[in-house]
Amino acid sequence: AKLAEWSNAVGWEALLNKRGTTFRKLDDADKADLDEAKAIRLMAENPSLIRRPVVEHDGGLLVGFNVAEWETALA
Repeated sequence: AKLAEWSNAVGWEALLNKRGTTFRKLDDADKADLDEAKAIRLMAENPSLIRRPVVEHDGGLLVGFNVAEWETALA
């Protein structure tokens, strides 16, 4: 449920870590034809596919670490 909520907030593409070894080790069938439902299922099955950190704050949701973005959002 939380993954769906985050996906609605920032999009599943922002949440899915395609650069990590977990994604690279997935079967080609799992990597093909990704959509929101499939991405959420894969992230639920393999939590290391979730880009980190994910921080909920009063102004929204931060995914990944970007200094300028974090300073602006949390100032």
